[in-house]
Amino acid sequence: MRKIIILTLMIVAHILCFGQKKKSGRTNLPFPKIENPTRPREAKRIEDLDLVSSERCFVYNVEEKKDSLLFVNENLLEYGWAGDNARMVITSYSYDPIKKEAAAKSGYVLLEERKMQFVHGSYKIQNDMLVFTPEKKDKFKIRKFRLLYTSRTKEIDCLIDEENNKFVPGDCLEPMVSM
Repeated sequence: MRKIIILTLMIVAHILCFGQKKKSGRTNLPFPKIENPTRPREAKRIEDLDLVSSERCFVYNVEEKKDSLLFVNENLLEYGWAGDNARMVITSYSYDPIKKEAAAKSGYVLLEERKMQFVHGSYKIQNDMLVFTPEKKDKFKIRKFRLLYTSRTKEIDCLIDEENNKFVPGDCLEPMVSM
């Protein structure tokens, strides 16, 4: 009888200890509420968008007359179009103003040969100073410009370089395709 009681206690202990069902670690969450989907905003047409270019271009022109020819030297500073990239475009050409006016009266266009030099670099603006650092420092010098703002706004009115040349806002170069 004693053996039967011990055997029964062992079976009951085994059932109570090892026969329990394990609880899963998951919790039962209620289903999320489904809201009515919102309509996407209407797309704007390209004509309605105000496409303001972040690039800024400033031009300084020098015209010098020698004999009957007029020599023109244009300096264009472009900055603000991709990170801290900037470039100066130095264009020089000459023409005869009398011949050009006569060609315009007769309906022709007088073409002049232009020499363009692109100086790529980077810029930094600190304390109302714009510093243009060219990539090839051995060929070109670092240029510093003072920023002059219009009154009551933070828009740049003009730039003045170390030699007191006034760079006024101008048109940026458009990409060209030559054939």
